[in-house]
Amino acid sequence: MSSSTHPYPQILTSLFLLLLPLSATARPTAPAPVPRAAAAKLESCKVPGDPGEVEARCGLFETWENRATKSGRKIHLKVVVLPARDPHPRPDPVFLFGGGPGEAISTEAGFLEKFQQELRKEGQDRDFVFIDQRGTGEPDRLGCDLGGVRGASDLQSWLGEMFPVDAVRACRTELEKKYDLTLYTTDIAMDDVDDARAWLGYGKINLVGGSYGTRAAQTFLRRHPGSVRAVILDGVVPMDETLPLSHAAGGQRSLDLLLGWCEKDPACHGAFPDVRKDFQTILDRLAQGPVEVEIEHPVTHQKVQVKVSREIITDGIRWQLYTPEQGAALPRLIHEAAAGSFSPLAQAAVRSKVGLPDLLAMGMFFSVTCAEDIPFIDPAQIAARTAGSFLSDYRVRQQMAACAVWPRAKVPAGHQEAVRSSVPVLLISGERDPVTPPAFSERAVRSFTNGLRIVVPWGSHGGSTDCVDGIQKAVLAKGTVKGIDTSCVAKIKMQPFETAAPKS
Repeated sequence: MSSSTHPYPQILTSLFLLLLPLSATARPTAPAPVPRAAAAKLESCKVPGDPGEVEARCGLFETWENRATKSGRKIHLKVVVLPARDPHPRPDPVFLFGGGPGEAISTEAGFLEKFQQELRKEGQDRDFVFIDQRGTGEPDRLGCDLGGVRGASDLQSWLGEMFPVDAVRACRTELEKKYDLTLYTTDIAMDDVDDARAWLGYGKINLVGGSYGTRAAQTFLRRHPGSVRAVILDGVVPMDETLPLSHAAGGQRSLDLLLGWCEKDPACHGAFPDVRKDFQTILDRLAQGPVEVEIEHPVTHQKVQVKVSREIITDGIRWQLYTPEQGAALPRLIHEAAAGSFSPLAQAAVRSKVGLPDLLAMGMFFSVTCAEDIPFIDPAQIAARTAGSFLSDYRVRQQMAACAVWPRAKVPAGHQEAVRSSVPVLLISGERDPVTPPAFSERAVRSFTNGLRIVVPWGSHGGSTDCVDGIQKAVLAKGTVKGIDTSCVAKIKMQPFETAAPKS
């Protein structure tokens, strides 16, 4: 989560969120048969893939914004279905939940098409269903312009606070002209999804969620247990975890593991023999004030001079920790910065910051987190929970300040209680996950009597490897976690460290 958060879409390589562990490269496909369940509801369409477009079925699901009163405004949720190609598909489709909160999961449909193809080859042909959570997608997207770089000729003006309070307040004022921002919580949204399930004609469904999507999936399971066949949670967020309070400790733990692995790796240690000292050197330099660097503007691609603060750099390091590939480059970037060349590290940090307004509907992000996380944070705990971390309390304080000017929704009693179920649940954690560490899934699995937990060696936020993808496919195919072969997990290898800058 940006709270959160992934390896599905590589959002600035894995932002917040962010994003599903099943992501893979798609390829153009022949037109698919119309799925029986959705035949009367959706129309033939093409969605972006990589490379090329992907054939799908698309439509809008209409629901009351105020589900309790069933009066007033109606809102619309985009629905994309990657239909099964077999004339006799399995009756239980796969429903996918996005990260953030704030990701419009329909935008990822074409990039997950290959996983659906591979599942079909194994004879377990199912529809894959992507329904935008309320507030995440058009035409009713709760987007916020927080001083985004795409509209700013001056990049420096954009490299300020993470959540500028004046911009957050202005966003609230604009959105409230049309929407009730207290009606966009996870519980309400999951009732939308179950209604859409019935509208499409499906019975039991399989749930796959990554990062914040694991909280959405757990909420769906709690509220609609009779609609669920099996669940896959990747980058698990326990219901009682008050994000972003744990971000600082999670980021520090991930960095410590990464630097420790570098010290034990002959190639990495040989190239960067004092990597921890290098890191302290850049923190000491940033403590003196911002560093002026030349970087490429992420939109215009022109060279510009900017000053980057400690907060920009350290938050950028946190995002670098989200994927094995970016983590593998981090010792090199730290070493170069310690030697006086801050530009590569600053470039990575700025790049990670730029895509957030496009990826996440920040109004929806605030509506969820300001109701479900921030109110449960005890300010007296902040110092202890963030002490000793390179991230300090910056993120927590920024998000609390933003939520102070955002309307707070009511959440149901017991919202933070663990979801208890006997439905088969696969829980996946990356060993080095900076935002949803293995301790989270260890806590969550206790309430699932039919749960299977795996920790991906060397893994980060989401575990997209051939091994892990195969385990997920097996769970979906069999509808159980019993007897699933997980022996390949122990054979997963570490991403090699990057000891020299890639050739352009």
